[in-house]
Amino acid sequence: MCQTALISDKIVRLGTRSFKQRLEVVAGNEYSVTKLSRLNRSLDDFYEFLYTQINSVTQEDYKIFGPQLSILLSTLKDLYKTCQSLPKSWGFATETDKLGRNYSALYEVENDLRTFKKCNSTDPEMSKLLSKAGIALKQLAM
Repeated sequence: MCQTALISDKIVRLGTRSFKQRLEVVAGNEYSVTKLSRLNRSLDDFYEFLYTQINSVTQEDYKIFGPQLSILLSTLKDLYKTCQSLPKSWGFATETDKLGRNYSALYEVENDLRTFKKCNSTDPEMSKLLSKAGIALKQLAM
């Protein structure tokens, strides 16, 4: 079983940080590359954690944190677009690119979860295929 409460908590924290940072950028407050860099590190860590949990996520788990993850992705996309509009001279380009990659990685995981966790888990053929895919991924990770 996956750690649903922990995943949900991390999503809420990251979503809140992302939203606050977007507000800072839009409001013209002192937003720094350091804040964006820290957010990117946290997103990297979250992606790795979520990816390790992906095989143990059930439909019920996804129903709990799926909507939250969708909102986080929307918030990250908005922050990314906002940071892209900043003048290049401010030095945000590298971290903005990292934010875009983090968004893409999390989007792919969310898409996989949405696609594969909504399928009927009692379908024997699908269960077999998912089991083989999980074994193949474990072998690749070694």
